Amino acid sequence: MIGLDDLSVVSNQLNRIPHNVSEIVKRCSFGFPTVIRSFPVLDGKPFPTLYWLTCPFMRSEISKIESNGGIKKYEEMLSKSKELLDLQMKAHLEANKRIRSIAGDGMKDLFKGGMGGIKDFRHVKCLHMHVAYHLGGIANPVGKGVLSEIKMECKDGICGKGG
Repeated sequence: MIGLDDLSVVSNQLNRIPHNVSEIVKRCSFGFPTVIRSFPVLDGKPFPTLYWLTCPFMRSEISKIESNGGIKKYEEMLSKSKELLDLQMKAHLEANKRIRSIAGDGMKDLFKGGMGGIKDFRHVKCLHMHVAYHLGGIANPVGKGVLSEIKMECKDGICGKGG
């Protein structure tokens, strides 16, 4: 379970209080949360995004890529490479397997998609999400590619103090 200090940092990073955080899965070198894992059920409903990127610095860096056509670029890469698409499909299936294993018997059949609930694995929903899943331990070529384009953290630990 996540401690109150970490929950406070994550709340400041996201500018809201997250209600379904189960743990911190990645921290920066300053010790602040970078990626959290969420419970796959919130208020009795499916919540298909298992990993969230909380670091404001990384989110900002990734937003720059998205605003410059990053989603289209990665979708084109997946469409041109069977090898990358196969790796991406494997990541989606692993994400679904993890979510279903946590969701419990009464809910697991409601989770039919992959990362973030994506049903068509050729599409890229959000680069932030792919990075979060990659850092959360589900290797995928989109998350790996985005990470190769950005700095991983700020210089002064300001991310843990808000954003």
